Amino acid sequence: MVTRHLRLPALAATFFVAALGLAACGNNATSQTSTSPSSSSTSSPSATPSSTDSPSASATPTSTSGGAAPSTAPVAGSPARCVSSQLKASLGPGAGGAAGHVYSKIVLTNTSSTPCLLAGFAGVSLTAGPDGGPIGAPADRDNSVPVTNIVLQPGQSGGADFGYTQPGLYGGSCTQVQAAGIRIYPPEDYGSVFIAQPETACSETSIHLLTLKAFQPM
Repeated sequence: MVTRHLRLPALAATFFVAALGLAACGNNATSQTSTSPSSSSTSSPSATPSSTDSPSASATPTSTSGGAAPSTAPVAGSPARCVSSQLKASLGPGAGGAAGHVYSKIVLTNTSSTPCLLAGFAGVSLTAGPDGGPIGAPADRDNSVPVTNIVLQPGQSGGADFGYTQPGLYGGSCTQVQAAGIRIYPPEDYGSVFIAQPETACSETSIHLLTLKAFQPM
């Protein structure tokens, strides 16, 4: 009888130790699960933006991109505009050509002793003489080249491409008149210079024979 009573407490103690072991195993699994996300939440090096992900220097707009269009207004500190009294006009060779179209260059040379500014478009028309009025329509502006501020030192020149269409292309709609030359008003000037260059003009102002580009350095 004594032996039986001793075995029961021993069995109970064994069961209690086993239960503690199971509880300990259960507690260890919960701890690993809770700590696992913390290790996975650490950012890996690949997730960190590298220096190549940032905008490169080439993607940054430079001072040469865009910008304001050239202005015909004199730049601060530049000399006064060139006026007719200090300019000599002549015709130079042009580039290209097509049937019925003649291209040359109107050249203005600074004949004074001081620098002057040449910029923009001249007013150009065919005329009956140095003091004669215009014949037909004045030259149309060709905006295919930019306006450029050109400082002409004494003796220097600027040139503007000049186009002339032969009146015969207009047939009977053109009343042909003989012109003695070309009258040129420098940009922003009311005075004019004259080039003796006999040409045939159309008296109708609805027919446009002449085109002119902005002056460029030579």
